Amino acid sequence: MPIIANLIVGANGGTTIDGRSAPLSSAQDRTRFHQLRERADLILIGGESSRCEPYSKTPVPLVVISRRPDLTGSAALNPAATLSNTDLASTLAAYQPNFSTILIEAGAHLLEEAIRARLIDELFITKVSKSGEGPYFLIDPLGHGLELRETSEGPTEQFLHYARLP
Repeated sequence: MPIIANLIVGANGGTTIDGRSAPLSSAQDRTRFHQLRERADLILIGGESSRCEPYSKTPVPLVVISRRPDLTGSAALNPAATLSNTDLASTLAAYQPNFSTILIEAGAHLLEEAIRARLIDELFITKVSKSGEGPYFLIDPLGHGLELRETSEGPTEQFLHYARLP
């Protein structure tokens, strides 16, 4: 039951432009994004992602971790979305027995929390040459139980694949 995560990061660590990740993304990154979604049978995001990113439709169930009492943003329109008001570790523990692969598409803050808590089995990062805006992803996965397994280059990006140390 792996937990995988995906994030795009600008040259300065920024993960958005005008509050969304899509302006940082390239065609190759979008292809990789959809390939990761094909592996997952549950997507997990944070409340901020649900308010800023397009989650009204997902190919698999969606769980939104938020302190707010109701789903907000586009995720509120998704019939496959569920709200979790518990912390990340508790949410993952509740859903892991019922789903074979969980994909975390959350923003920098929730993803950094998952890395620090060593909850991720595989991490996919796309580093792009343009700078982004906050939130900023500033953690080094190598110091938190992950090792760099693979790198590849695109025209304007670098793809990094980390995996949990044995």
